[in-house]
Parts: sequence; structure tokens; C-alpha cells
Amino acid sequence: MNCLKCSCGCDKLSKEELEQIINSSDRVKDFLKNETARSVFRRLTYPEEDESQPSGSRQRPVGKRPKPQAIKYLELIEKCEELIKKADLSDEAVEELANHRYMDLELAERLDESTAANRTEVLEAIVREYSNRLCETECYEKFISKLVEAHEGKLKIEK
Repeated sequence: MNCLKCSCGCDKLSKEELEQIINSSDRVKDFLKNETARSVFRRLTYPEEDESQPSGSRQRPVGKRPKPQAIKYLELIEKCEELIKKADLSDEAVEELANHRYMDLELAERLDESTAANRTEVLEAIVREYSNRLCETECYEKFISKLVEAHEGKLKIEK
């Protein structure tokens, strides 16, 4: 029986699945390809608010906490990858992404100035840039250490 529950869902993963996520997290490109890893990262970094929470107090004011930078990066990466995968490189789709509230101004300008011929290349460059930024965040480092702890805990339980 598993008494400890984790909000990110790592307690529901086997030690092999945890190993796979830890290994994929060594390279951000592999992490981004791993849907389970992204899902666990998202739940750990920015969990859904529990609706049964009492109303706010002085220590915990009402309202949702601000979205961490790492989640903003992940959202932009996923939006770029979605455009690349769908091959939806229309001016409207690209303009919508360029005007995204989390998009860096310099990258947005580069995307706005792109032509149909080089849009995929520009989107891939944006994915690389935000991937690098993502792996440098404190949230990403905490994510990896949390998974390592969970994995070590599963190994101890087995022994």
C-alpha cells in the first residue's frame, strides 16, 4: 500500500518509468519528446489549484499564484512544435505566436520578419532557445532532483 501521495504523480510511476524520465531529462530535447516527463514536470512545477482549499489568508492570499517562467517556456516550445508538426505556417498562425504574451520581443520580431521559406527554421531556433532557457531554470533542476529522490525511495522500498 502506498500511503504517500505526490501532487506531480511520480508516486504512480514505476522505478523503470522514473529512470526513463530521469534519463530523458539529461537532454532537454529528449525531455520534450517524453509526454510523461512533460506532464510530471507541469504538475510538479505548477500544480492545479485544489478547489477544496479554504479561502485566502494573510499568509496565502486568494488567487492563483503566478505562472513560473519554466512553464511559460514549455508552453512556447509546445506551441512552436505544434505549428511545425501541423505545418501551419500561415501568416495568421505565426503572428498569433509572435504576439503571445510570453514571447521574447527579439524572437517575436524575428518570427514576424520570417518568410514562408524560412519559418520552420525560425520556429526551430525559437524551440532551441526556449529549451536552453528551460533547462537553466531552478524549476527544472528541482524537477530532476525530485525525480531522483522518488527513484531512490522506490529502490529503498524494494529492498
